[in-house]
Amino acid sequence: MESGITVILPVYNTGKYLSRCLDSVLGQTFADFELLAIDDGSSDDSVSILDEYASGDSRMRVIHLPENHGVPYARNLAMDHAKGEYIYFMDSDDWIDPDYLAEMLSHARSTGQNVVINSNWIYEYDDSSKNKHSDQSGFIKGEAGYCSPLLVQSGFFPVVWARLYKLDYLKINNIKSPLLKGGVEDNYFTAMAEILQDRSYIFQGPCYHYYQREGSLVRQPDVTFNYFKNFRVFLDDLHARGIAPSRAKRFYLLDSLEVIDKERFDFMRDYFSDVRQDVLACPNIYSEFDVFAMKAFLSCSTYEEFIKRYSRNPFVSFRVKVFRNKSYPTVTQILNGDWAM
Repeated sequence: MESGITVILPVYNTGKYLSRCLDSVLGQTFADFELLAIDDGSSDDSVSILDEYASGDSRMRVIHLPENHGVPYARNLAMDHAKGEYIYFMDSDDWIDPDYLAEMLSHARSTGQNVVINSNWIYEYDDSSKNKHSDQSGFIKGEAGYCSPLLVQSGFFPVVWARLYKLDYLKINNIKSPLLKGGVEDNYFTAMAEILQDRSYIFQGPCYHYYQREGSLVRQPDVTFNYFKNFRVFLDDLHARGIAPSRAKRFYLLDSLEVIDKERFDFMRDYFSDVRQDVLACPNIYSEFDVFAMKAFLSCSTYEEFIKRYSRNPFVSFRVKVFRNKSYPTVTQILNGDWAM
């Protein structure tokens, strides 16, 4: 029997936080959902916690995997078993407000959108004095509205848990998570799902509580570089689908981009070489800093030359946060070092 929403929850050794997450889902004011948990080879008490909750609530199902495959695999598997008209992805160390699912579904049905986006979340820390609210004010000013998919891809936080997806839409367009580890799969999934529709609908609804803990995938040191591995898959798929350069960004820089060895340099240089023509054909959708970074790699034929030109140490760190207040330095300032790292 079809449910309104299938909540997809990959779980891997998060027993310490799992009850809080499950309670927040099963305690929703909206009842027409199923909770599909994928135990991704957990070795802690996550297994017993999941089974205990499932035995007490018929809305919850658990699929146990004998070994760990990673979040993308778990999500794709769950999509194949989902019974909901819509699907909602959630992380097992986070939690949601009681009316979260009801608001998501209400906006999806009232707009007829295949993807709707909730801009409201809080970064939650063990020390609550560090908590901070999401700032997506560049997209909506407290009122719900539509944005171009390109604009959303360029600047809205690329996380699946801020979106509700219509399952048939994903299946018809063959949108799945690329099987990459490192916390980068959301980048592909969110962008591909949104650029295939004419516009994106964003509202500010109930709150998602995004727990910040040491050891999570998105806090690993290589996560920003891993985004470019994701963009490689994304680029190949864009070309295969015949999506024009003006409809989707081929890359954008996050907080930092570190180049610590020759292998990484070669990967980046090859990637920028492949996207160069697409980027230069659409200068209005890339920042001056994006273009500078691309040209920095392409101007050097070897890793040694790159390090010599752009860093005193065996890495280069591009700090995008410098630019978020519109205080973009010129390329000359960057090359001369006349700006703050």
